[in-house]
Amino acid sequence: MLNIFTLHKLDKQVKQLIYIKVILLLLYFFVPSTIYSSNNEMKELKCDSGAYPGQVKRWQYNDKNLIEIYPNGYRRVYYIKSINEEKILADEDAVRGMYFVSINFNSKSIDVKVSTPLAKYIDKDCKKISR
Repeated sequence: MLNIFTLHKLDKQVKQLIYIKVILLLLYFFVPSTIYSSNNEMKELKCDSGAYPGQVKRWQYNDKNLIEIYPNGYRRVYYIKSINEEKILADEDAVRGMYFVSINFNSKSIDVKVSTPLAKYIDKDCKKISR
């Protein structure tokens, strides 16, 4: 049978392990974004809207966030999952369900594919805008 001193010592060790795990998780989530992000400069695209044909929509992005800006000013923020020279993948876990975005950069054109709980559409003829 374990005595009270042994139980107290085990309890203390468990608490220390929990603190260490929390610190490691925080480091895992926050340090890579600050170390690996080349810069946090916001870039912008201007596209023909696939959701509202005939209207122009803007997309802004940096290393962490992708922002969809509708013609009426409404903004939806997506969290970037991966980014490279060819593609950006991002998503948002909204109340109505998951929203997914894929921006494809190829030599001929740039398009933005969006999948929402209610619809799928493609913003086409995107141009990079200098800020």
